[in-house]
Amino acid sequence: MRKNGSKIISFSRYKATDLLIFAAILAAFGAISFFAFTEWFATDSSRYIFSISVPITLLIMVRWNWYGMFYAVGDGLLYCILMLATGNMAAGSELSYFLIYGAGSAFIGFTYLMVKFMGYKRIVGAWYFTVLYAVCGWVLLVLGRTLVWTCFGLGFVNGLLGLGGSELLSLGMALIILLVLRRLDGMMENQRDYLIRLDRERREKMLADNFGEEPIEIDEEMLKTLNKKGEDLFSK
Repeated sequence: MRKNGSKIISFSRYKATDLLIFAAILAAFGAISFFAFTEWFATDSSRYIFSISVPITLLIMVRWNWYGMFYAVGDGLLYCILMLATGNMAAGSELSYFLIYGAGSAFIGFTYLMVKFMGYKRIVGAWYFTVLYAVCGWVLLVLGRTLVWTCFGLGFVNGLLGLGGSELLSLGMALIILLVLRRLDGMMENQRDYLIRLDRERREKMLADNFGEEPIEIDEEMLKTLNKKGEDLFSK
């Protein structure tokens, strides 16, 4: 395939580069938001988690299918690693944290069923389906973490309210990001379909630009028909 009209790269390399870029964005934002809400602007009355893992995960599911699930898991593990490194994780709770934010986050993968059976075009085509897509992803993320939470003998309702309450900002950000991205050409589109569409549009443009350049052969009989009034075709 051709990228930017100049350099030819393989589809697998394009895919790897795209996935790596979004992984880097998610990791950088995850680290910044962690320190912002636990160190820089933390208060004694409230602690919130502000993450873009939900919109990035759901975006990757549209672009590259089920791979997006690993972004939510990776973001949860990064959060645990930072908690452990900064001493914010209670002693003896390391296993529970890693399972809750690691394995629990994998539940967002069930959102891919919407992409599979509804089709990404329908999800992106109407704003209310995009909102539903974002809300379902967020709910499954919180629900998955809560279910793992209960495996350690903690209350389901308390876990749901605690984990869900701390992630409300993430839900708001997911809605905003996905509603904006659906308006950008090629962003919330399966990338194989996107590249095929670009190639088709390029070919159609080339045909339109070259129209009329091919010489037209006119036989003697046709010439006589066109030039009935003499040798000058345009004479009156």
